[in-house]
Amino acid sequence: MLRNSLRERLEKKRKERQEYLDTGALTDAAEDKKSLIFSEDTEAEKCLVNILANKHLILPTNSLQIMQQIFSETSSTTLDHTKIYHILQKIAQQGIIELKNVSIKNELGFEILQIKHEKLYHHYQEIIDKKKNEDDDSWIESISNEPPEKKQKDNCNISDTSDIMSLLSLPSAKEKQHKQVGEEILELLSKPTAKELQLTEKFRSQGGTQVMEFCPHGLRVECLKAQQLAEENHIDLPSEEKTEGENSNETKPFKCNKLHFKKIIQAHTDVVLGDCSFLNTCFHMSTCKYVHYEVDNEQTNSKIAKVENIVNTENSTPPTIASKRPIEPSGLSLIPPQWIQCDLRYLDMSCLGKFAVIMADPPWDIHMELPYGTLSDDEMRELGVPALQDDGLIFLWVTGRAMELGRECLKLWGYERVDELIWVKTNQLQRIIRTGRTGHWLNHGKEHCLVGMKGNPTNLNRGLDCDVIVAEVRATSHKPDEIYGMIERLSPGTRKIELFGRQHNIQPNWLTIGNQLDGIKLVDIELINSFQKRYPDGNCMINKK
Repeated sequence: MLRNSLRERLEKKRKERQEYLDTGALTDAAEDKKSLIFSEDTEAEKCLVNILANKHLILPTNSLQIMQQIFSETSSTTLDHTKIYHILQKIAQQGIIELKNVSIKNELGFEILQIKHEKLYHHYQEIIDKKKNEDDDSWIESISNEPPEKKQKDNCNISDTSDIMSLLSLPSAKEKQHKQVGEEILELLSKPTAKELQLTEKFRSQGGTQVMEFCPHGLRVECLKAQQLAEENHIDLPSEEKTEGENSNETKPFKCNKLHFKKIIQAHTDVVLGDCSFLNTCFHMSTCKYVHYEVDNEQTNSKIAKVENIVNTENSTPPTIASKRPIEPSGLSLIPPQWIQCDLRYLDMSCLGKFAVIMADPPWDIHMELPYGTLSDDEMRELGVPALQDDGLIFLWVTGRAMELGRECLKLWGYERVDELIWVKTNQLQRIIRTGRTGHWLNHGKEHCLVGMKGNPTNLNRGLDCDVIVAEVRATSHKPDEIYGMIERLSPGTRKIELFGRQHNIQPNWLTIGNQLDGIKLVDIELINSFQKRYPDGNCMINKK
């Protein structure tokens, strides 16, 4: 009995082991079959989407025709009309296609009426991403099941492949040579030519710059506080803020070489109110309760005296030393300032001759209250500006609504707009203006100057200056003096005329005309003769036509 029971147990265990093995084999086979079918379904769906995405597909079409096209493009053996039916139904549920139930050869099918290509494209991308993720997962699973020896071998192969790719990505000797030649050519092209260097040296200020920089602290008291704070914290001061004596080990009081301001405190000034928005351009300075400023003249005078001593010392240098750097004469002679008081609406500008440069700051009608008269748009268009130039440049200041009108006037006068200058306005304390008196929606902190060209002007020095001027605001419509130096460097020694000028605008080499000038002053003999011939009485303030 014992022997029979043992035999039965062994037989039972053998049967259980066999059943377990058979079940595992069937499961693996089912999973392989399932993955194969799923893979085939994914490929079929991908192929079906490709067919639907074809813009040359004639609609309406049915599911049987789609299946025939898929058969012609793939070698699937398990694909039938039922699978195509289910795939189309799944795509239609996502709102990608519009279907209609039809009967095809006694079988239920679909007729495709409409395709939304944008949604179809996104669906195609999802299929690709899904297949890619599945491939990555299967690859990771296969790697994890591999023995360590094979993994190490594959890692070596990957390392060798990366080394080969890094070697292939390196530039060749020929590519390095071409790159080096290109860099050398670029370096040569970026260097200024001898002519450009000579031109820059020609217009360089003799004796160095004579301007003084403003201290960022503003007031002398604030500057001294900053110095004391720096000394307490053992902070080194910037080298440009130290005097020559401070650079030594001797302890001397700090003195800033930059310009400072001091407050103007009058009987009616209320310090609690703070700074005046308009500072030195305030129209009511005698009664304004806000704080105003002026330059600290004590330090300015000492600085000027120091500069004069340096200049005198340089002038007294023996000729032997000075001859090491001879200064060639420029050969340009400046004509004294000339001006004519006239009404530009009635002036016959043909009697003034031809000019290389014109600058105009017209009294545009910008629909604002201004302390001077303005010209209408039609009066601006009818000015005799074309008679002043055959070849040359014009600098036309514009603001507000006159920016578009100025461009229109340039075209009417025969000019092509080639550039544009911007004047960034700063106040007395060298800060950008935020409370300008112009501007409808926003306060204007800048002005524009259109640059127009007529004909083919010659002897122009290009590239010496930039197109931005940062300068302090002064009286109403008083443009920065830097523009005159810029124009003189651009076209040196030529005849220039300024329209709508005032007495503060007169400059050497310039003829200034406008109705706010003091009489008439002419130096050029040819200009005097032609002007007297046209206006014997010298009165050009009225219309004599």
